Amino acid sequence: MRTRIIAAAIAIPIVLIPIYLGGFWGLLLGVGVTVISALEMYHMFERGGYHPSRLIGVPWAVLLFLSGWDPVQVQRSSVSVTGWLTVPTLQLLKIVSFPTSSILVAGFLVTLTYCLFIHDNPVNTWISTSVVAIYLGVMLGQIVSLRFFDNGFAYVAFGLLVTWANDSAAFFVGITIGKHKIFPRLSPKKTWEGTIGGWIAAAAAGAFLATVLPVRNGPIFGAFIGVIAGVLAYFGDLSISMIKRQFGVKDSGTFFRGHGGMLDRLDSLLFTLPFIHQSMLFYERFFT
Repeated sequence: MRTRIIAAAIAIPIVLIPIYLGGFWGLLLGVGVTVISALEMYHMFERGGYHPSRLIGVPWAVLLFLSGWDPVQVQRSSVSVTGWLTVPTLQLLKIVSFPTSSILVAGFLVTLTYCLFIHDNPVNTWISTSVVAIYLGVMLGQIVSLRFFDNGFAYVAFGLLVTWANDSAAFFVGITIGKHKIFPRLSPKKTWEGTIGGWIAAAAAGAFLATVLPVRNGPIFGAFIGVIAGVLAYFGDLSISMIKRQFGVKDSGTFFRGHGGMLDRLDSLLFTLPFIHQSMLFYERFFT
């Protein structure tokens, strides 16, 4: 527990500061997270008997992560520290950020063409390469897109803190009073008591954060989004647990000492933050 707390205390500022600064620093963080997560997931797939192509899948995931970025939005949502990295970053984005549909089509064509030259189980390689690249690239790109909203950092902070409140409360309530297993086949330690405790904490955190942060619609809407995010965080956790259990691995990696790999820390966020992003898009389309 001590190791987990120390690792979290170190990791949280490393994550939050680049997200706050945006621009080059957010880009660097996002690309790094995408690369590490893709390598971890491809390693797990290999442990499970699949044969993905890292040389295709990792760049595909990164390009999907960067796809659809508007340099004007990037500049508007970034906080300039010195100003000297702004212009090179925007020029780089103009070169590497293509429409998401274009990257999806190109990735499929490249992967399928590569698989034509594989004699043993080529469809195995095509599917495993594609699933990882699309899942991580698209979902992580949704997280960054949330930063591009007006007051985007507040929305990202809202999503992160609600998810962490859910996960922390679920863990501590579960080890304290948890007795009834909720899904022992995939996650034998999770209990109904801990899971419901996490949802309550997520709703409370959502209500509080919607009051103190510059996000829309106030505490009732914040609590609603919080509890839905808590439910999605649970399924996000289970999704990675399903992969790990089928492939016979305990953690996705060892990137965070005491916490496992990058995917072990991202599993819930890959569900909750894209949901908040889509919720805001839905709200802006139909209620403004």
